[in-house]
Formats: sequence, C-alpha cells, structure tokens
Amino acid sequence: MKRVAKLFSAFLAVALMSALLAGCSQQGAQESKTPTPAADGKQVTVTVTHKDGTAKDIVLNTQEETLGRALVTGGVVEDNQSTYGLYILTADGETVDEANEEWWCITRGGEQVMTGADEVAIADGDAFELTFTVGYD
Repeated sequence: MKRVAKLFSAFLAVALMSALLAGCSQQGAQESKTPTPAADGKQVTVTVTHKDGTAKDIVLNTQEETLGRALVTGGVVEDNQSTYGLYILTADGETVDEANEEWWCITRGGEQVMTGADEVAIADGDAFELTFTVGYD
C-alpha cells in the first residue's frame, strides 16, 4: 500500500509540474505576440535634394525631440555647432561651399522653416526637405 501511495504521489507531482510548465509557456507565447511600442518613438522622413537635382528619401526612427538632433543622430548631417546651434554644411555626404553662397534650405511641406533645426520640434509622421541652395537672396 505504501508503494502505491508513493507512486501515486510521484505521478501527481509530475502531473502538477507539467501543468504549471504548460501554463507558463502559453503565457510567454501570448505576451510575445503583443508588440511593445518604443516610448516616444517617432518616424520622420527627410528628403535630401542634392546640387545635381537628385533626391533621396531618408526615414529616421528616432527618440529625439528636435529635427536637428534627429538629423545628427540619424547620420543625415554632420554635427557642426555654431553660436546659434546646428549649422548644416554637409547633408547626405554632400558639402556646400559658402564662398559660392551655397547652403542647405530646410522646408516642411514646401514651406521654409524659419528657425534653426535645433528649434524644430518633431512628431511621428513628420516630413521635411533639405535642399541644396545657391544664393543668399
């Protein structure tokens, strides 16, 4: 009788452990199917139009709050700081020549941004343009 009780106890322990493990694996599978969004993550598109007229769309997935920081951390522009903030000389590998009055114009939906890139707040889905421009007039 003791032997039957021991076998029954062992069987019961194995069954209980199997049930617990099955429950844990199902819970883990359910949790892994639900994606967790990144906190404050944004997707911003920047269209860089080069001197030769070719354009390139660059999609940035960023945690940054401003356009300037997103452009720098995303590798779109080089980090040139001036007294007034980010000064863009190089965008997507192309450098302007100030002696020829070349510069990068920042627009949003075709409208020129009238502040520095460091002051432009960004939101998910925003789109900007960086256009190689000649002449200060």
